[in-house]
Amino acid sequence: DATLPWWRTLDEVRCGVLLNVSFNLGVPLLLGFHKMLAALQAKDYELAARELLDSDAARDNGARYLRLSNQLRTGVK
Repeated sequence: DATLPWWRTLDEVRCGVLLNVSFNLGVPLLLGFHKMLAALQAKDYELAARELLDSDAARDNGARYLRLSNQLRTGVK
């Protein structure tokens, strides 16, 4: 909350994606997703989804991150 105070303004599904990634990678690595986080803050969900997929984590865990990027894009779980 202190680092990303805006995250709670997102809908439940997109908050869930952030929680999922932070649980998977840890908060310090989540904070390294600068472009994705900026896109989320701007509510540019298409760009946020693309930025999530453009990561080592997505390349290592393809199916999981494809699902998460779709959730960012659509807001549907």
